[in-house]
This record gives sequence, C-alpha cells and structure tokens, in this order.
Amino acid sequence: WPIHLGLDHDTFTPAEVEVERGRFLVYPARAWPHKNHERLFAAFAQLRERHPELELVLTTYDGPTPHGVRSLGHVSRDELVRLYRTAAGLVFPSLYEGFGQPPLEAMACGCPVASSNAAALPEVCGDAARLFDPTSVEEIVAAIEEILARPAEWSTKGIARAARFSWEKTARAHDAAYAAVARGDAH
Repeated sequence: WPIHLGLDHDTFTPAEVEVERGRFLVYPARAWPHKNHERLFAAFAQLRERHPELELVLTTYDGPTPHGVRSLGHVSRDELVRLYRTAAGLVFPSLYEGFGQPPLEAMACGCPVASSNAAALPEVCGDAARLFDPTSVEEIVAAIEEILARPAEWSTKGIARAARFSWEKTARAHDAAYAAVARGDAH
C-alpha cells in the first residue's frame, strides 16, 4: 500500500507577514530529461509574449537557459523557502515523479502550483494544483496562466492540501505496514 512522504511544517510555512509575490515562476529541478525543461522553456517563451516582465527561476539546474530564465544553481533550504513564499507560482512539468516533494513544499509556503498530471503528482497535489499534461506546451501555458490569474485561490487550496502531509503520519503508516507484515496479513 502506498505511504506518502511527509513535510517539515516548521520550515515550509507561509510568510508570517503577507508578502507581495514577485513576477517570477520557480522550478526546482536538475537538468535530467524527465524533468522536461525543454517543453517548459517552449511554454515560457509563449508566456513571455503576453507577460514580458515574467521571469523563470531555476534551482539545481546547470544546463543552458533561454532569455528570461535565470538559474541559481544549488540554493539553501532557507533560500528555497524564500523563493516559494515570493514566487508568482511554482511550475512543475516533470514527466515522472515517485512522489513530488517540491509541489507540496511550495503549497505549504502558500505558493500557487501548476503541476504535471503524470505519475504520483495528481495523488500528491489533488485539486490544490492546476494540473496539466506535461507533453503539451499549450497545456503548460494554460495552467500557468490560470494560477497567475487566481493566485489567492490556488494558494489557499495548496496550504490546506499540504497540511494533510506530515512526517508523523508517514511514520505511523510505516509502523502499521510493519505490524501487518509481522502478523502475516500484508497483501
């Protein structure tokens, strides 16, 4: 049975004082093929035509970047939290994830999320993220446009969704699984 990962709610929280969100999207992902940067860059180029002030900020990425895209490399956890708290949104176009920690962390910080609908991401994000087909540049653009248009709604949904995940729940689920195996009633 699936056991979800948890979230450090002492670290990943909304800002204590409401902050103005910047005109940038954030995507924390390495330059691995399944992270889908190529389609994201194509979608971002279209978005920049309508929103020339919009920037895309990448972390842990070390590949080439097109105009309007800034790569910060590896950042501290505090810097990542600051980005989540101040970004106009997180965009997560990954083609595959075993869980999807960054969208959950961003939601916990009040950041609107546009996420791929692939693999485990819909299960993690539920209806608190604007889901899209990561193979469609047009769907990526539409999802980002929606979170930019209604940030407060997506922020509120995300905070509520992230509250459902904790390391305590993860530990209890593991204990229950081990106990079931020990009793011999695991499936």
